[in-house]
Amino acid sequence: MGQKVFEELPLHEQKDFESACKKHGRIREEFTVAFDEGGPHKEGVSHSTRRVAVAANLTGARQAYTAGSGTSWTVEFERDLARGLFWETYD
Repeated sequence: MGQKVFEELPLHEQKDFESACKKHGRIREEFTVAFDEGGPHKEGVSHSTRRVAVAANLTGARQAYTAGSGTSWTVEFERDLARGLFWETYD
């Protein structure tokens, strides 16, 4: 399975991401968002998880989130925005 891009996320996650950006004075295009789908469903497991990677294009700061049933990676992303995580520079 290959890596997928922002536009391939579920629509509600795209909207939540854009809303979080707007709330903190940012726009979606300031970030590169990519994700990998989880593996095939296992017997007795009704959902799979994804790993969503978000990178700030300006600073290169990155963070990975777990997405899937019972998770809200966009809430974690918004918390990181509020903390200034993506605007720290690394030498």
